[in-house]
Amino acid sequence: MESERLVSDIYHKGVIFCKPDTPLQEVIRVMADTEIHAIMVAEREGEPPLGVVSHTDAVARYDEPDLGAIQARDVMTPDVISVVENATVREASRRLVESHIHRLLVVSDDGKPLGILSTTDIIREMRGTRWVWYLD
Repeated sequence: MESERLVSDIYHKGVIFCKPDTPLQEVIRVMADTEIHAIMVAEREGEPPLGVVSHTDAVARYDEPDLGAIQARDVMTPDVISVVENATVREASRRLVESHIHRLLVVSDDGKPLGILSTTDIIREMRGTRWVWYLD
């Protein structure tokens, strides 16, 4: 029997951070240019995140006349929910559903940010092999 898949098997490695005083206009530019859906907010590299700015957080400010006057700290969601990289995908899926969110910060056993696990990563895992050829 195949062993249960781990978060470490499917998550996106690497995390993009910004400082709390980063203008929202810059956060949006980075999201758009990198096709990243969330940016972690921290005071310094290596420190635990203070929050996360997601597409939804940014879109909520669509009508603001000056996005450069708004800072990441003003729009971030302060509770960053994480999962250790050696957790099972099943555990991570439950955490996403129970928390009503679309991504988890993946951390090492000592809490170091490693990457992001999104609902899209899990959907791709559920799909299985991309191309399957059936021969008669």
